[in-house]
Amino acid sequence: MKWLLWLLLLTNAGLLVYFNLDVIAPKPNEIRPAINPEKLKILDQKALEAMPKKAPASPVVAAVEPPDLSCYEWGNFTPSNLPSAQVALVKLGLSSIAKQSEPPQTGRRFWVYYPPLKNAKLAQEKADEIKALGVGEIFIVQDSQWRHAISFGLFQDEKLATNLLNDLLAKGVKGATKALRSPGKNISSLLIKAVTPEAALELQRISPEFVGSELRVTACP
Repeated sequence: MKWLLWLLLLTNAGLLVYFNLDVIAPKPNEIRPAINPEKLKILDQKALEAMPKKAPASPVVAAVEPPDLSCYEWGNFTPSNLPSAQVALVKLGLSSIAKQSEPPQTGRRFWVYYPPLKNAKLAQEKADEIKALGVGEIFIVQDSQWRHAISFGLFQDEKLATNLLNDLLAKGVKGATKALRSPGKNISSLLIKAVTPEAALELQRISPEFVGSELRVTACP
């Protein structure tokens, strides 16, 4: 019986060593460096401030791409309405260069319009009244000769102009009329440079307010 007791003791001792092998004999890569308390040194505030400091990282500045700029030619201006067009461009923050140009080959056009009113307020009231009758796009003219007139459209084909006039009269637009417009002589155009996409939209919006004018993209000089 004694030998059986010793066998159980040896078995238990062996199992104890086996399950605690990592504590008794740790692997080389798991051995941690010994901590020597006598080598530790507590730094005061002055010593902390004297320690070399890492320079802060420079902020990353994203490159800002310049806006796409284009050039436009706005033409077919007579001496009477050229100054008004130049003023309109100044209001948009655009500069322009005026130059003489040849009259367009398709010179004669037929204009359907409501005659000029006394001021901008009356013109806007009349425009709102006409829109309420179901008329689509209309423009209050801004050039000096026809300022405060209401433009319905400009056509090379007289038949199209006549059809529009008849449609306006059928809707109850009283006072609308049709007239032949010819650019005549001394025609000028405006070269507009450095036009942003936003400014281009504004140019397209105001262009119909100048009867007979044509706006087109052109090569930048």
